[in-house]
Amino acid sequence: MQLRLSIAAATIIVSMALEAEDYVSVQFLQYDETLNRTSVSAPSLMINKDLGTDYTLNANVVLDSVSGASETYYDGASGASAFSRGKGVNAKDVEYGNVEYSDQRAAGGLSLTKRFTNRDELIVGTNYSAESDFYSTEFSAEYMHWLGRSKNSSLSFGLSYQMNEILVSCKENSQCDAESGASQKMNADILNVQASYFQNINAKSYAKVSLFYIADSGYLSNPYLNVVRNYVQGSTADVVAEVRPDTRSAYGAMFKYANALSDDISLHLSYRYYSDDWEISSHTLDSDLFYELGENWIFKLGLRYYTQSEASFYNGTKDYFTDETYASSDQRLSKFDAITYKTSVDYAFAKDLRLNFGASYYDQTTGIKATYFTTGFRYNF
Repeated sequence: MQLRLSIAAATIIVSMALEAEDYVSVQFLQYDETLNRTSVSAPSLMINKDLGTDYTLNANVVLDSVSGASETYYDGASGASAFSRGKGVNAKDVEYGNVEYSDQRAAGGLSLTKRFTNRDELIVGTNYSAESDFYSTEFSAEYMHWLGRSKNSSLSFGLSYQMNEILVSCKENSQCDAESGASQKMNADILNVQASYFQNINAKSYAKVSLFYIADSGYLSNPYLNVVRNYVQGSTADVVAEVRPDTRSAYGAMFKYANALSDDISLHLSYRYYSDDWEISSHTLDSDLFYELGENWIFKLGLRYYTQSEASFYNGTKDYFTDETYASSDQRLSKFDAITYKTSVDYAFAKDLRLNFGASYYDQTTGIKATYFTTGFRYNF
């Protein structure tokens, strides 16, 4: 069920500061939206193993169980289904509401870090993800070069390429070549390029700036979302699959700053700017405050703010689209603001065992609200 998650679920990032050493990390994520929308249960396993002083191998696996309902237009006379489409349907039968879905995803990844004589690092990796209608393979590489013997600053260059295969139902879908009602495999590729500069400012703070470029090509529409074209009140309407451009170019920058305010308190700040040729631009402000209580406890409070403009081909009303080439009523392409409240606690249960628990609340101006919880442990061996 690729591309069905809300913007909230799609942007959840669970991160931990994991230095190069031998460990096993087991985590569980539970994400739930209000109004019986998306629900995600995701256990994950990560293993990190140093192979001598110059190599580190990392492996991870995630199993997602996703269920809920996605909002879209459909032909109510045919039932509440994403594929309740048709041309010339009775206008009074056009409805906008939740279409239920469920799916499972299995994903895994491997990465290998190589350290050279000057302690520069090269990281190469691969990831694979499989759902009932979506398969993704990704390859990546990143090189980090220290500037000077003091190792207080560095440059990093990264590159990744993702190849996706999507199974699309072709009923009333102009992007398909197959007969109506059949299914067809579509492809989409994503190229991501990034360059970063890192600087230790002093013994208590550091800063990092990154520039990125993303190029998408292929089938970029959501196969489960519909739009209404040629709507005539009291007469007929066409309920058909949305159509997005088959390319997208995006660029942006990210700034990170961390400062130890005292022996026990540290502050982490970040800002991200994003812009693409679909006319979407976004700003993300993220802040986390960490407090260490003794040698065993670490507490975190965080706040994240996100805002974006809408895509040039987005409209949420059912009487807007006629013969436009591109059309979407997906709320994730609309203009909205969102704020996330975050908290977590990390406890050293034993010398080599740490337990963690986190809770977050997400509030989006489109009406989507969500809670998500993380829990797990990390064992150093």
